[in-house]
Amino acid sequence: MSFFRSLGSDKSGKGNFYRKSLVFVVAVACIPTGIIGISSYYIGSNKIEQEVNRTHQLQLNKGIQRIDYSFSQLELSLTQWALNPTFGAKLRNLDPVDQYTDIQDIYKSILTLKGSNPLIEKASIYIDAPSITINDEITERINDVKEQNDFRSLLQSQSSIYWLSPYTDLHLKQTGNSLILVHTLSGQGIKPFGALLLYLNPQKVEALVRDLNSDENGASFILDGDYRWITAPVSASAIAKDLQTALSGELASRKDNGSPFVYNFHDKAYSVSNGLLNRLGHPWIYVSVTSMSNLTAPVVLISRLLTAISLVVLVLALLLSWFASNKIYRPIQRIVRLIQSDSLSGDKESKDEIELIEKKWQYVTRESKVLHERLERALPVLKEGFMLQLVQGHLQGLSEEEALEQITQYGWDTQGKIYRMMLIQLHGLSNLNGRFVDGDEQLVTFAASNIIEEIAGQRVEAAQFGVINFRNLTVGLLLFIPEGKQNEASKRELYQLANEIIQALNQLLKVRVTISISKAAHSMKQISYTLEESRQALRYRSMDAEYEIIDTEELLPQGEKVVYPFDLEQEIMQTLRLGMLTETVQNIEDFLLELQKQAVKEGSVQQGMLQLLGSILHVVLQSGFNPEKIYSGMNPYEQLNRLREPEDILDWFNSKIITPYITELIEVQDFYLKQLVTKAADLIRREYMNDISLEYLADLYGTSTVKLSSGFKQITGVNFIDYLTQIRMNHIKELLLTTDMKINDIALACGYQPTYFNRIFKKHEGVTASEYREKYKHASGTI
Repeated sequence: MSFFRSLGSDKSGKGNFYRKSLVFVVAVACIPTGIIGISSYYIGSNKIEQEVNRTHQLQLNKGIQRIDYSFSQLELSLTQWALNPTFGAKLRNLDPVDQYTDIQDIYKSILTLKGSNPLIEKASIYIDAPSITINDEITERINDVKEQNDFRSLLQSQSSIYWLSPYTDLHLKQTGNSLILVHTLSGQGIKPFGALLLYLNPQKVEALVRDLNSDENGASFILDGDYRWITAPVSASAIAKDLQTALSGELASRKDNGSPFVYNFHDKAYSVSNGLLNRLGHPWIYVSVTSMSNLTAPVVLISRLLTAISLVVLVLALLLSWFASNKIYRPIQRIVRLIQSDSLSGDKESKDEIELIEKKWQYVTRESKVLHERLERALPVLKEGFMLQLVQGHLQGLSEEEALEQITQYGWDTQGKIYRMMLIQLHGLSNLNGRFVDGDEQLVTFAASNIIEEIAGQRVEAAQFGVINFRNLTVGLLLFIPEGKQNEASKRELYQLANEIIQALNQLLKVRVTISISKAAHSMKQISYTLEESRQALRYRSMDAEYEIIDTEELLPQGEKVVYPFDLEQEIMQTLRLGMLTETVQNIEDFLLELQKQAVKEGSVQQGMLQLLGSILHVVLQSGFNPEKIYSGMNPYEQLNRLREPEDILDWFNSKIITPYITELIEVQDFYLKQLVTKAADLIRREYMNDISLEYLADLYGTSTVKLSSGFKQITGVNFIDYLTQIRMNHIKELLLTTDMKINDIALACGYQPTYFNRIFKKHEGVTASEYREKYKHASGTI
């Protein structure tokens, strides 16, 4: 009675959720058992047969998807291989004797194609003009007229890619009953000059088709739209072969293709399911047959037993459901009371407890959760970016208070602190006997920065240091040191930390390490200057030392000002590397003027220009040029030492140092630019479906985006974006006309997002992709 009162009364103080949950629990506990017992008893074997057929159909759909995926991969792979330059128009009128190198390239490509998919038994290329076939083992000339006509008929198809049945009348050098995938080759022309053929292994194809059918007495096979064999029963038993033959006739005579049915054969009942595969516009019928014997025998006994048990369980389930619902509802009832004690009057009128909880929870947490997730994702990147800008002097426009406020927001404690920069530089990667290779510098620097951060974290609080990864075998460690701490104690701790870092890097990465410790900076704006001083101090390292700690205060005594325009030197090096003659000469003139302003003595100016000359010669060496060859064996330091007037110094730098180097650089760059653009164009043709950008190619080949962009325009006649778009559009149009892939799938397969793809396709072709497919596919007669 309590059970029924709880369903119909509101006086219990429980809302709609309690009554709904109670009814749901009762239904979950009672209804399935009752339905199973009644249905099993009254429906019996016929219902089980229908369920078996339905389950069989679901398994068949999975089999169809798997087989469709396998064959689609073959078709896509063959389409991509057909676009390979190895199978291009240069094969027209191929001479197997004279063009031996091309034949070898074809052998390699065919061997690779054959090994790309386990279903492929043999890959072959047919070339019409010399009437030859080439596979991974032999080049064979076709002398038989019938065989020549059979191969030549492959080129008459209106579709560039299609399947040939294992029982085709064409004699194409196949062994046994092989399913053949054909793709014609036309290069950039219209008329095909040859074809690529994939001969599939009959046993492996049959194994693929039978994979989801675990019944030894059953069968799985594929027929074409005319009920002819696509996959033959190669390894099946005689009974299975007879069953498949009989079923092919039965399927041809039935009008309800696609629906499962029971088929009697040799006094046995079989569940037959079939479905369609659309292969290159042609329907294939996948058929799966499973024996139904021993499936329905125990149904009667089980159904009677279930009916008796269901009656007992039904009564017990009612009692347990009522008891469980009360137990489950108690925590919810407590939450509802808590919410209602601090809720608006409108919320108290809600009779659904879950709805009330959802309103309150969503109201309180929605925005907080979103903001928290965004902050968690962005904070590490923001901290790293801020620290890089700070130490490189890009925040000089901020006041000291603004800089302190920003750095405090990122979690660093700057109250009563001075700042010291520890610059750690790694050396000796080339002496590690293959441990690292070219291009690993960023990886090594990343590992070193993590090691340094871990060591610093063990000695310093997280709010009192920051690690900066410069990604060039150099790592910065900015330390926030209490202002009242004595200099000697501070230095001693810095040296201890430096020694621990050196030992760890040497032990884990096996590299040589040099560490420079900057002077103390008393304001945020001085940090960038301490970084530059630390970088300059690294030039004083001993070349033979395994590790070294350099104190900038010892190199540059307190009170002595550095009179060297480092920022202008960096601009000179940058324009020099880019081969910009006018800009480099102008920057050298600005450098000399700035040096004259800061240094009163002529000797200081002379030393500054000698330092600049050394940096320029260092860039020349880094670029791979021999200074002695470029400057005809002259001693540039001796000549510069003899010059005293600024005009003479500028004229000497222009005529004797800068102009000869940039002239040589431009001559070499013209040769390498063509090679660079050729490599980039080949990569675009191979990986057009991936996300390729000008910046990605520039990083890949170690050049600048400006140089690569101008080189593309100069060599190919079009800019980078137009070239990439042209390659993608060619593949997109081919897939639109030769496959039934969805347009969005084609867009993704060729490197475009669907939303952007529709707009750019219409811009280039004047019609949408679907209109293009409808227009030209019917015009070409493609099925």
